[in-house]
Amino acid sequence: MRFILVISLFLPLLFVSCGNDGVDVSDEASLNGRWLLVEARKNNAPTGVVDGLFFTFNPDGSLETNLMGNEQPGAYTRTGNTIATEGVKLPMDFNIQELTDSSLHVRSEFRGYQFDFLLAKDGGE
Repeated sequence: MRFILVISLFLPLLFVSCGNDGVDVSDEASLNGRWLLVEARKNNAPTGVVDGLFFTFNPDGSLETNLMGNEQPGAYTRTGNTIATEGVKLPMDFNIQELTDSSLHVRSEFRGYQFDFLLAKDGGE
């Protein structure tokens, strides 16, 4: 009987601790628009290697970016907290760390380095 009582007390805590860490994955429309780089980090240290970076996510799944220095079209898919790009010079997967109406923080790995991009939504779309 004690075992059942202990389990019934701790089981709700298990479900409370499992969440999506504040990322609203249900609002895919909020990703749409042009996003401009505010800060880039390589292994948690500021880097200027992608200064001027932008992403434009369109509702039809098309994408524009200048990730490799030149503006290029491509496509993207979003599955939960993952954005996968394709058809661009450097196709990558980005994990959404935070997404609000005005800011987007994504993380990716490239050649053994972790990259974090903090982007702001372009208000003059």
